Order: sequence, then C-alpha cells, then structure tokens
Amino acid sequence: MIKSQTLILVDENDLFGGYAPREKCHQGEGRRHRAFVTFLFDSQNRVTLQRRKHRLFDGLWDLTAVSHPLHLDGGHDETYQEASDRALKKEMGIDHVPIKNVGAFNYFAQDGNNCENEYCAILTGNYDGKFRPNKKEVYEAKKVKFGDFLKDIGGNPEKYTPWARLAAKKLSKSKLPQSLLSEELAEFLRVFEPYFANYFSKKTRVAKKYSPIISRFYRDLEDFSSGGKKMRAFLVWLGYRVAGGPSTALRIKRILPISLAFELIHNCLLIHDDIIDESDTRRGLPTIHRRYEKRYGRHYGLSQAILVGDLAIFEAFKLINQSDFEPELKVDVSSKIAEIIRETIYGQALDVEYGYTRDVSFREIVQKTDLKTARYSFVGPLTCGAILGGAAKQKQQAMVGFAVACGMAFQVQDDILGVFGDEEILRKSVLSDMREGKNTVLIYKTRQLTSGKDKNVIDRLWGRRDASKADLAKIQKIIVGSGALAWCREENTRLVRRAKKYIPKITRDIALAQIFGQVADFVVGREK
Repeated sequence: MIKSQTLILVDENDLFGGYAPREKCHQGEGRRHRAFVTFLFDSQNRVTLQRRKHRLFDGLWDLTAVSHPLHLDGGHDETYQEASDRALKKEMGIDHVPIKNVGAFNYFAQDGNNCENEYCAILTGNYDGKFRPNKKEVYEAKKVKFGDFLKDIGGNPEKYTPWARLAAKKLSKSKLPQSLLSEELAEFLRVFEPYFANYFSKKTRVAKKYSPIISRFYRDLEDFSSGGKKMRAFLVWLGYRVAGGPSTALRIKRILPISLAFELIHNCLLIHDDIIDESDTRRGLPTIHRRYEKRYGRHYGLSQAILVGDLAIFEAFKLINQSDFEPELKVDVSSKIAEIIRETIYGQALDVEYGYTRDVSFREIVQKTDLKTARYSFVGPLTCGAILGGAAKQKQQAMVGFAVACGMAFQVQDDILGVFGDEEILRKSVLSDMREGKNTVLIYKTRQLTSGKDKNVIDRLWGRRDASKADLAKIQKIIVGSGALAWCREENTRLVRRAKKYIPKITRDIALAQIFGQVADFVVGREK
C-alpha cells in the first residue's frame, strides 16, 4: 500500500534527506525530492511518448512514464525499478520492463504557487510490445524515431514538458546505449534478409523438377521463417563478431550460411514442437501440420510436417558443409550442432514426460529448461560463431555461462507470457500451457507457495484440456496472490545479473559489451 504519496527528499547529489508529503514537495519553492523519467525504446530505436494530463503542464508531450519513487508502508523506499514498473503500468498499461539508470539532472519549474523541484533520474529500457494508455492519465501516445524526437524537441520545445527537454538533451550528448543492439541487428539483417530470400528462391525453383509438394515444402519453410525475430541467426554473427574484430558487410556475408543453418534448425524444432503440443497457430499463422491436414486430413498433415522439419535439419548441415570456412572448423561446428540438437531432443522428451506428472522437482525443471531452450537458443549460436571466429577457449566458456543464464531467463519469461501474455502480441493462445499442463518454473513456484483451496484449484485446472479463459483468470489470480509471479520476475533479474557478470570475460570492447548487455535485457523485457 502507498503511504499517502510520501516522497523521498534528497539533495542535488541524490543524498537522502528525509521524507515529506507530496503536496508540500510541490508548493511554493517546494522541497527537492527524488523523481525519474523512463524512456522505452523498441528494436527500431523508436521511443514511446505520451501527451500527458498534468496540473502544471497539461497537454504537453512527455516521455514513456514519469513519476517519483515512493516511501511505502512498512518503511520500504521504492527502487527506481519498482517505481518505473508502477508508473508504466498505471500510465501506459505496460508490465515489467527492466531499466537502466543512465544519468540524472536537477530542475526547478514554477507555476503560481505550484512547482516542480526534483532530482530526476533518467531510466531507459527496451520494449517491443504494445501500450494501452490510461485515459485518466494520458491523452494519447505514439512511437517516434529517437532522432526525429530530438529534432522536434529542438525545433518545437514548447510542445514538451521541461523535464522531457532536459532529459533528451542530456541523453543526446552521448551514444545512446539502447541504440547499439538495434543498430547492430539492423546492419546484420540488411545483409541477411536478401541472402535468406535468395536461398529459398533457388531451393523452390530447383525443387520443381521433383514435384509441386517438394516446392511447397520450401515455400512453407520460408513463410514459417519469415515471422521470426532472427535472433539466433544474429547471435551466430555476434559470437563471430566478438571473436574477430570490426563489423563489415564482407564479414557478415561469410557467416550467413551458418546463421541461416541455425534459423532452419530453430524452425525444425518449432515445427516438431507444434506437433507435440498440438498447437493450431504459430506467429499468427496456422502451424505447418495444420496447413497440410487441410488437404487430406490429420495423419497426412502430421506426416508432411515431420518431413518438412526433417528437411530443414538436413539443409542446415548442407549449408555448413558448403560454407567457405576451413574443413576442420566446419567439422567442429557440425559436431557442436549435432550435440546441441541431441540435448534439445533430451529436453523435449523431458518436457513431454513432465507434462504427465506433478511429481517433478525444481532441479528437474531447470535441467529440462537448460536442455530444451538454453542450449539451442543461446549457447549453440554464440559458441558456433565464436568457434568460426577463432575465439580462445576461455572466451568460449564465458559465452556459455552468459548464454545459459540468458536461456534460463528466456524460458522463465516464456512461462510468464504463456499465462499473462497478450494474445495479439504473442499471436498464439495463452491457454496452451495450461491445457497442456506444462510443468514450468512459474507453476512449480505457485504450487510451492499455495495450499488448501488455491492449490486444489491449480491441481484441478492446470492440465485440463478444455480449460477456458475464465479458468485462466482464476489461475492468474492465484499465481499473483501467491507471490510466484513476483518471484519469477526477481529470478529473471538475478539471471540477467549473472549473465552480465560474464561480459567482461567475453569482450573489453565497450560497444560490444553494451550489445551483450542489451541482449540480456531483451530476453526478460520482451512480450513475445
């Protein structure tokens, strides 16, 4: 509970000076108190802005969220992370987004007997999801390229709140950390996307000599791949990049076959996973087995989908063999990928096994997550890129540590989205995990932290094949009330911190270190 909006007093260097009611902090000359602005950037380097409702600066454009850390009942002072999460949820309908404190400024502004007298921290985070502005707090909201925002705020300062102007000015003086990952990813995709399209164009054309169904296999693989983020392909490049110097289009071109191989492996595993989970949609489109079953029925659809997935695996190894890396490196990478696929199969088998029993330990769930998700999504792409780039063993080992922590956090976030995600963003049903009775970290902690009636509800509904949205609402309420959701979010914060500890062992390059940090933040900040 909020203790009557009690603010935290500080001096110009953010040194603690006591507490005061919000009203006293904003009257006359006020009393300097702790405040913050939150910039949220998406993968296209756009910042989310809002036109806010405010007693002093009503109708002016402002940053994604603006508020004060509060002094709460029980003597707890909100951290910037807690305060930012609260403000984002209240003003923009955005759930937890990890933030970084990248600077601060002091400012004073007065309007009659009211004022703003604040030490204002600048917080930044990455967010690609949707926003739902609270009509009581915000008139409207939009996403704007950060460069266009800076130009407009310079040419039309009267449109913006004073703290937005000050924060933008301070942030624009140096390279914006949030732009580094998006810039590197965009540079990679500018080379990768044409290669990707050309590869499938050739494959589809050559396959025509066999049968229309074979050509369709490649068309469906291309279509299925097109909806993804290409993150695994990018991580192959990132591992190669960190091992071998500066980024150039020529260097990117050399790694493209390996990057595409990982995309194909990823898609094979997704196609087979959709069959196992009996999923209807993936990335907003029918799953591969559902597409084919429209022709001759269920067995036909399953059979052809299995073959499409198998084809993707064999094409991946062919891409590696035909790349222009040294033969011994190609053998090393092929061996590593075979090991990763084997471990992923182990993890998938455990996932299926644990879906039929509740007697699963936390250690077993963690092991399954490591095998099924962390290995092929993070460890494999990064280390294979590093091997081809000639990285030393010590650097490769540090990448494994980083990747395992990211992979675990990725899966915990997946567990959260599987229950609390937005179906429009996810482009799949949030009922899937519940209906399949998946033994996730989130559900394990919920069972551990509940008893009596609530535990009975979980046991009755989780795994029920005909579970409804109303059933999901009951599950959500129990998860939140038990503290399991908060625990999982804190666990993700811990995992991200653990991942970042490996970064100095991976690279001393400041820009690359920031990109690795951004990758870790993206894992837990994503909404799909």
